[in-house]
Amino acid sequence: MIPAGLVRPPDAKTDMDTNPANLASAVVTYNFHQLPEYIDAGAFRLLPYDVERTVVPGGTVRNVWRLTVPRTGLVLDTVVTSALTEAGSRADASRFDVDVTYDGRHLAQPHRYWLFYRNNGSQICRIYFPGDLGALHMSVHSLVFQPLPAGRHVVRVVVRQRIPGAAAGRLVSEYRLTVLHRGPTARERAVAPDPEAGDRAAVNRTPLTFRTPR
Repeated sequence: MIPAGLVRPPDAKTDMDTNPANLASAVVTYNFHQLPEYIDAGAFRLLPYDVERTVVPGGTVRNVWRLTVPRTGLVLDTVVTSALTEAGSRADASRFDVDVTYDGRHLAQPHRYWLFYRNNGSQICRIYFPGDLGALHMSVHSLVFQPLPAGRHVVRVVVRQRIPGAAAGRLVSEYRLTVLHRGPTARERAVAPDPEAGDRAAVNRTPLTFRTPR
């Protein structure tokens, strides 16, 4: 199993900015190119997530990312679903099984890392959602890695999605990480949004239905 302390417990005490839903939401926003990869003065590096990937019944879809990162917190979303109602969102989430490994060691009790929130709900701050997304209910499977030891590491995510009337499909994501011996530099910290101004200051407000990720 992944050593204790390497992944932040889902019930860890946090502040408003660092609560699990807010960080999971930041990853989604980053992957729509509405936030930079660093937030909170470099305290967190948001990891890539393919927002356009679709499951193939009976098949496997693979993504590989090669990243060089400083020793800082890493936020990883493994599954993102949304619906107009909380019940619909939870029903969608129930069709997924998630397995996460770090250097071959498995995450214990991965079901504990599911998050359920509304985009404009009380858990979310500093993230601007255009009108077509604000009221959506989200189900996100999300992890926060504490700063990893310097060196090379592999985080592998295998998602199995059950499909009514068809064979289940798999989504496999590999994050091949080179972790530097240093923390974030001044340049990397400067990339993070100004917490006083709020993230919405530099956000494209065009509804997402009229634009696509780059």
